[in-house]
Amino acid sequence: MKARKLSTFSLLMAAVAFSAVSVFAANTSSSVKARIESAQKSGKVSREAIVQFRADQDLIDKKEADIRAKHDGLLPARHGVKLTKQRDKLIAKIDKIAGKDPDNTAQNYGDGRKESPTPQVQSFKKEDIDLLQSIRKEIVADNSLSITAKNVKIVVINGTVTLRGVVTSESEKTVVASAAKKFAQDSKVLNELEVKTR
Repeated sequence: MKARKLSTFSLLMAAVAFSAVSVFAANTSSSVKARIESAQKSGKVSREAIVQFRADQDLIDKKEADIRAKHDGLLPARHGVKLTKQRDKLIAKIDKIAGKDPDNTAQNYGDGRKESPTPQVQSFKKEDIDLLQSIRKEIVADNSLSITAKNVKIVVINGTVTLRGVVTSESEKTVVASAAKKFAQDSKVLNELEVKTR
């Protein structure tokens, strides 16, 4: 009889542990999504970083769904703790980038994604390289631009120019875009530059 009571108690405690972790993990998942939305609305985080944050969140959610599928919808405590740590790290990363003014280093988060043209995928066609060099020379030669503006990312793929990074003012954003349009068609210049707020 004592062993049966102990067994029932053990099952009850296990069920409580499963449900507590499930609720905790669900709350953490929704708080990460809310944090990503908040970071996007702040305007301090690049589009590429937001895309990467969402991809990271989806990956964690998929892991949780796979674990729950193996355990009849329940989330064992050890898995819940691991997922919570992963979400906490993601939240810390979001807060770190969202807490800063835009800068070229923060822009690098998410650069590895295929959706985002970056210097790593720069075309090596002669025409594209020549176009890139012409635009870069034009920007560097302009003494009205800050060092930050002179260091924006310029990516040319099949004649399409993508400008990414940070500038110190709206006027710098316009000047950099104009430099690109001097050598490329207006319709082929994608201006994704962000203005540093202070």
